[in-house]
Amino acid sequence: MGLDIHKDIKKKLNYFIQTRKIPHIIFHGESGTGKRTILQNFISDIYYNDKELINLYVIYIDCGHGKGIKFIREELKFFARANIHNSQKLFKSIVLLNADKLTIDAQSALRRCIELFSNTTRFFIVVENKYKLLKPILSRFSEIYVSPPVILNEEVNLHNYLVNKTFDFNKIEYQRSISIKTLLKDITNKTTSIELIDRVNKLYNKGYSGIDILNFLKKNIKDTNKRNRLFIIFNKVRKDIKNEKLAMFFLLNFTYLRNDYNLENISFM
Repeated sequence: MGLDIHKDIKKKLNYFIQTRKIPHIIFHGESGTGKRTILQNFISDIYYNDKELINLYVIYIDCGHGKGIKFIREELKFFARANIHNSQKLFKSIVLLNADKLTIDAQSALRRCIELFSNTTRFFIVVENKYKLLKPILSRFSEIYVSPPVILNEEVNLHNYLVNKTFDFNKIEYQRSISIKTLLKDITNKTTSIELIDRVNKLYNKGYSGIDILNFLKKNIKDTNKRNRLFIIFNKVRKDIKNEKLAMFFLLNFTYLRNDYNLENISFM
């Protein structure tokens, strides 16, 4: 990712590789700290950045996708048992993402797999909360806590940091606001419902939603009472609105065509 972060962790992992004494490892820490990236780079270094070796010796499993005891007992064991011609004395690697999502039974089966195949296989686990794992599993792993990286003297979430660095959201939001304003500029209280529906269709086809319209109106309705009234009414009826276009029409209809709704009597069509 090009960021000079997690130096101590990288140094520790490099030591494991240099000594060829690589234990089972749990990488734990909150979301967006770089756990997966650290592990992926570690795996690449173990197998000499050779994609063919990685495809042959490494399996990635996202336990958040409903992997239960059957998967652990059958597919995971099949991979661990499979014989691979190994002239370089490499071990196989099983990477378990979101392992804290495994059921207790699945974790117990995983523990037995670790016991059976530790001679030929290394297990690497990535979790946010290590305390959701069974203690017998934790006792078999080295633990590496991945803390939020500090960039420019501030702790950051890498997901948000990289997205914000890639996309200028202030510019995008401004452009979207201008686009909405352009499509709505000639709407008056004399605009017909049919014409308003046409505008709603155009906005929808350009990828706008009811939330976009609500945010636009929030910034552009200068009358505080009218703005607050719109939010109160919309919050009252939004649970009954099952269609995105209908939500957009409701907001625009209230704002531009009529504002005489009675808060006590309003019910959704």
